[in-house]
Amino acid sequence: MKLPLTFPCLLLLLASAGTAAKEAAPAAPGTGTDAKIGSTTAGIRVPPEMNKLYPRIGEWQATIRALPSPGSPQGGVDNGVMTIEKGPGGFSIVQDFQSHGASGHLVGQSTTWWDESTGSYKSVWCDNMQGCTEFTTVVEGNSWTVELDGVANGRKVHTTIRATMSPNHDCIHEEFANAYDGGPPRTETVSEYRRMIPGVPAEKQPSCGKESDGSSR
Repeated sequence: MKLPLTFPCLLLLLASAGTAAKEAAPAAPGTGTDAKIGSTTAGIRVPPEMNKLYPRIGEWQATIRALPSPGSPQGGVDNGVMTIEKGPGGFSIVQDFQSHGASGHLVGQSTTWWDESTGSYKSVWCDNMQGCTEFTTVVEGNSWTVELDGVANGRKVHTTIRATMSPNHDCIHEEFANAYDGGPPRTETVSEYRRMIPGVPAEKQPSCGKESDGSSR
């Protein structure tokens, strides 16, 4: 996932699903990953809030559409692959991302975790284009939001990233909106992520149309 301004996508990065924070989450579809929380060999308990991140474990196909904007007058499309797995001990999730297209060749990696001291989800994202960025995510049910402030071409930019995961955890819809110099926000990037199940033929992979989960995202 890419971060703002010239970046086309963010997953972003964070959280997902409708499983209650204090209940053990089921394995992510098609991954065979045991997503339940537990204790490490040292007896330290993994925060139950990590259950909201585990449904994103797996491999995803990404399509990032940049709408015409000051940073990208012609718009464009990038296609990529995102792989998410548990970090050591299950205390985090680690994302590896690559994409090619209108924005060039992006390679990025992020780590996301529950920070008990602040009671929030924290992330650090690093890529080959703009270095590293730290941020916090607000999670509400199947949706999450990130707010970021930055500067682009001498203008102050406030970026809002909103994403929603489908009830079946197979699809993510994400939108980037930028507000320049205190002006109104405008959506500049729309991204779709589709879960890819290893060993399953292309025609039987999860569908992200409205018929796949009954949502109108």
